Amino acid sequence: MLTLKWYPPGHVSKSRLKPMQDFLLFGQHRSMKSSVSSKSAIGPAKYILHIVSLPLLALVPLLHAQRPVQSENQLTVAEQYLFAAANQARADQGLSPLRFDRALAQASAFHAHQMADHEDISHQFSDEPELAERGANAGVRFSLIAENVGEAPTSVIIHNLWMQSPGHRANLLDPNVNTIGIAIVTRDRELYAVEDFASTVEPLTLSEQEQAVVGVLTHSGMQIAETTSEARLTCTMPAGYAGRRPWYIMRYTAANLTEIPSQLKSRLISGKYHEAAVGACPASGNSPFSAFNIAVLLYP
Repeated sequence: MLTLKWYPPGHVSKSRLKPMQDFLLFGQHRSMKSSVSSKSAIGPAKYILHIVSLPLLALVPLLHAQRPVQSENQLTVAEQYLFAAANQARADQGLSPLRFDRALAQASAFHAHQMADHEDISHQFSDEPELAERGANAGVRFSLIAENVGEAPTSVIIHNLWMQSPGHRANLLDPNVNTIGIAIVTRDRELYAVEDFASTVEPLTLSEQEQAVVGVLTHSGMQIAETTSEARLTCTMPAGYAGRRPWYIMRYTAANLTEIPSQLKSRLISGKYHEAAVGACPASGNSPFSAFNIAVLLYP
């Protein structure tokens, strides 16, 4: 447990972080300790431990959030600080800024209220869904989701504690996430803060998915056959094919359609194939993670 004592006039505060990082990717769950002494989640060699140039710094200790986050324009000053500080830290590392996501903020607000109600910090309480399910329930489409939680009297202290903790800092500086949701709930002068991070998946029709993959394949010199119902049916099949017999079939699941599997790349440059068909199909199962299911059929 990472503990920091801070004593404002007339009040004793317990600033703390949860020494566990919940990190999920395509339904796989890994847990990594993120206490100060942990070596398991070390990122770039250089980090910014304190954000001192932000104009909100002097105001944040005085202002606390009292309601769920609805949109970026409705963030409290304390929440604005966490948002600005996160993107400042990323900018200092040459990383792209995070986009505020309203649905992800709703998931953050739900959990922040849970922490305040329990007067404790955790990534999941016994009476609430886990992180991935909370995100999906809020309407977020994601291939990766992670979370930071903390408790302290100000958001400045919370952000600094996160930046000093390897696991929490790794979430803040993760180049694979592109959105953030932030919420703070106050109880007895304590701020219960939640930052949820996600790599969001754009909603696309089957035709749009197929055209995105076709755009990648055309760069390899493949002649593209018109997508047919057989190609889409092949996508849904665990084995075999429908329609014209292909020489090779690659079925894969991806969140980014601008990249294709390395095995497929090897086939494309082999010189054995000259025509390709692409079929997309809806995702199956009840996983909270969003991804695209694609079948690429290669012909001589």
